[in-house]
Amino acid sequence: MKLKFSALMLASGLTLALAACQSGDAEEKAQASAARPALQVDALELVAQTVEIKEELPARAVAFKVAEVRPQVTGIIQKRNFTEGGYVEAGQTLYQIEDALYQANYQSAKADLARTEANLTTAKTELNRYKALIKDKAVSQQTLDQAQANYQALDAQLAMNKAALHKAKVDLSYTKVLAPISGQISKSNITEGALVSAGQADSLASITQLDPIYFDMVQASSELRKIKDKIKSGELNVSTAKAILQLDNKEYTGKFLFNEVQVNPSTDTVTIRTEFDNADKALMPGMFASVKLVQATRPNSVLVPQKAIAFGRKGDASAYVVTADNTVEVKPVTISRSIGNNWLVTSGLNAGDKVILNGLQKIGPGAPVNPTITKQKAE
Repeated sequence: MKLKFSALMLASGLTLALAACQSGDAEEKAQASAARPALQVDALELVAQTVEIKEELPARAVAFKVAEVRPQVTGIIQKRNFTEGGYVEAGQTLYQIEDALYQANYQSAKADLARTEANLTTAKTELNRYKALIKDKAVSQQTLDQAQANYQALDAQLAMNKAALHKAKVDLSYTKVLAPISGQISKSNITEGALVSAGQADSLASITQLDPIYFDMVQASSELRKIKDKIKSGELNVSTAKAILQLDNKEYTGKFLFNEVQVNPSTDTVTIRTEFDNADKALMPGMFASVKLVQATRPNSVLVPQKAIAFGRKGDASAYVVTADNTVEVKPVTISRSIGNNWLVTSGLNAGDKVILNGLQKIGPGAPVNPTITKQKAE
């Protein structure tokens, strides 16, 4: 019995000693926390802003207009009337085809028309006289009918002669090969003295209009569908779509024209066309460039500098914010996409939150901080 009492006393003593040690440790930790100086940190006060949803896509330049010059009549090239590689205006004479034969055809058609008009006048006079004589039965009905038929035949011939004259006039005009559009003309594919023919496969030259100029690009159909779904849900607003191209330290601002309604089954992409002014002719067909395409805007958005977002092993994102009593709070966040050097945060942070930018490795939840707060500027 005495032995049991001694053991009980010993156990009670150990328990009291252990409790005293734990109480001492807690007090030491509290004192250490109270004594720990507040860490100097930089914080950014977030503001709500409207951001542009941009996609940077590879694009290829396509000429606004391209026209291949071909002859409409057959003949010998007498003269070339342009400087190769120069600028030509629509309607300008590029080549002169020998026109002697076409002049003769035109004059012959004019003569045929004049003869038919004269014959028609005579036939009409004769028909009117017979119509007057038939009343007195001075001529037979057969004679009148023959005069009527002769007049109608000549009237039909007149129409044919007019058509022939028109064709001869058009053929004569085609001996001057005109520029169908304005633009830069290529080298000439034929020389003076060469025989050309109507409908030939080979072009005489080609004209390219460079101002404005198109840039075509492709976008994954899934990305285009996501944007349309977000616009439909109200998350994104349809803005005046625009395109931005950077080339040799010069920025070009263009406009979105349209996207194809069919998806390329081989690549699952959709072709998008944009248009840029090109007065200085610096952009040329076939050129490749990156185009930033603005397809929509997102109002009331929160952008956070990328350096302020920490990622866990599982890819979960979080941010350290300064509370009202200048301590650290960790907030899990959801990010959507990068915009410049920022992350677009869709949940977890709001306008007015003060996000810590530096010293993230030295602080933790509840740690005191002495923040230098800067208000965010809208992008």
